[in-house]
This record gives sequence, C-alpha cells and structure tokens, in this order.
Amino acid sequence: MVCRALASTCRRRGAPALLLAAMLAGCATAPLRPEADRLPPLVTTTVEQAAVRDLRAGYRAALCAQLAGVPGRTCDQVLTRMGGEAAPDARPFPATAELARRYRIAIVPGILAGCLAADDRPYAAAAKELRARGFEVDYLPTAGRGSVAANADQLAREIAALPEDPRPLLVFAYSKGLPDVLALAVRSPAARSRIAAVIGVAGAVNGSLLAERYEEIYRATLRSLPFGPCEAGTGEELHDLRRDVRVAWWRAHWKQIGLPLYSIVALPDHDRVSPSLAPMHAQLEDVDPRNDGQLLWTDAVAAPGALLGYVNADHWAIAMRLSLAFPVLASAFVDDVPRAALLAAAIEVVARDLQGDP
Repeated sequence: MVCRALASTCRRRGAPALLLAAMLAGCATAPLRPEADRLPPLVTTTVEQAAVRDLRAGYRAALCAQLAGVPGRTCDQVLTRMGGEAAPDARPFPATAELARRYRIAIVPGILAGCLAADDRPYAAAAKELRARGFEVDYLPTAGRGSVAANADQLAREIAALPEDPRPLLVFAYSKGLPDVLALAVRSPAARSRIAAVIGVAGAVNGSLLAERYEEIYRATLRSLPFGPCEAGTGEELHDLRRDVRVAWWRAHWKQIGLPLYSIVALPDHDRVSPSLAPMHAQLEDVDPRNDGQLLWTDAVAAPGALLGYVNADHWAIAMRLSLAFPVLASAFVDDVPRAALLAAAIEVVARDLQGDP
C-alpha cells in the first residue's frame, strides 16, 4: 500500500520516471534471488572458456590515447582493471579520417530513453562530438516503452530509410537497446546486411534480476506514468528484460544473429554509484557486488563475442549525464564520464579487429 501511495503521489507531481524507479526500489525488502527454477543450468567461467575474446588491452590503449591531455578523470580512473588483463597494447590504430571513410556509426538507446528530451538521451552529446570528428552518426530512436519485437521492427524501418551508402554500420546498443538490435538481426536479414558489428554498452544480454522483482509495480505505475513524449507501454518492455526471458531468447537465437558482438561493461566502484541507483545496486549485491545498479557484470557480456573493457561508471552514467537533464536533482547522480572517448576508442579497436588484427 505504501508503494502504491508513493507511485500515486509521484504521478500527481510529475516526478521523472527514472527517479520514481529508484524510489520504488526501496519498496522491495525480500532478498533478491536468481530465478533458478526458470533458468537452464548456468556456470561461471573465464572469458576465454566462454569463447569471449579479450580485447581489453587494446581498448585501454585506445582510450588512454583519447584521454591524453584532456582535463578530467584519467584513463585508469575511467576503466576498471580486472584480473588477467594483458600488457598495454602499443600497436597503432587506423586514423580517425580513415575510420570515418570506412564506417557509419549508429546509436540505439535503451528503455525509457525516448522519454527524455533529445539532448539528454544516451550518447546524444557523444554523437555530436563524433560528428565533429568527421563521422556520419545515425541516432536510431526506439519507443521508450516499446517491446523488443516492436523496437526491432522499428529499427528495421529506420535502417531501410537510411541513405544508400557503401559504408556498413558500427552499431552502439545501450542497455535494452542491445536486445532490440539482436532481435533486429534475427528478424531482418536486410537490416543485418548493413551492419558490420554491434557494440553493447551496459547491454542487457542476459537481462536483469531486477526486472522480475519490479515487473508488477512497473505495470501498475511506470508503464503509463506521463513521461515526456513517451506513449504508455504494455508492460512487455520490462518483461522482455527478465533474466529468464533473455536467456531463453539467447538459447533459441544466438546462432542466427550472424554479426560480430563486442561488449563494454559498466562496473562502478562504490563511490561511482549514483545515489539514485544505490538502492538497486545494493539489492544486486545480494547476488554479486560487481554490478552497475541494473545488471550483474556477467550479464552484460555477449558470449561468443569480444570483451572491450569495464568502465568505472554506473548503468545510467555510462550513457547519460542526468545531472544536466534534471539539474534540481544533480546531487542524485555521479556521471562525469567521457562518453565520446569511450565510443571513439571502441570504434578504433573494433575496426582494427574487423580487419583481422592478429
């Protein structure tokens, strides 16, 4: 009853839906447990044994070069160094002008992103910086409350409407945007043929344990809560992010994706977790302290695929500067992240890898 009253109050006062989600996190008190009765047998293993190629050394080298001489956080402060990372990679990367001649860049946002103002959406500012460097960047919007299937079909139409161009797309897919893009690859061979690779950024490959916990209250509140230009959802948009749903989809379709997959994982230190995400981060800590406030670190890596790196940022900060979107709530976010540099470094590493880097 308290949670429903809170939702009703926030609905009347027009609280941002993202903040309402964070407040409602305090309504769940039972320990968070994996849905073992719905999942097939899973194991924990190293990236090598899981057929994930480790490209962290190259990504660190590329990102450090991007950040050299730039005021703000250093490369080692931006990237979390986990065990087993190879020595620094000193091999050269293709020049920016060459990369811009070789590829177009596309950005696909996540759930509720379409509800924000255009300038506040995931990687909107980074897209402008990449364009200033000479890249052709296509922002492919999806319905903020659209299901995976509906958004995949929308993306197929958007890609079909792009100008004829011999350059294939490097697609950055954030959060739920990754399941949307993976479904696109399976459902639309024509769209898939225009994509060179998909880079998931905090991508919900295996979904989130939180989706099951909050599905009922989401359907009762956020599904229809007024939020920017978003139309009301059906609730399927969050159902699609349940861990059992995503794992079942992956088992059924991963061989049909037919595209190189790369993963950038959000993995914040405790002091880099936004206060607004701290309750959900704490709930996931019941299962694994290595989480971004929405996803466990292992659930954001596509396997088979390639791992680019772990970014010291939470699930929202890796993509958006919400402190600027909601200045009155700025203290609720820790989000000073060099997003354009994260994407530019990924473009360099992925392009070199696609060319057959030994």
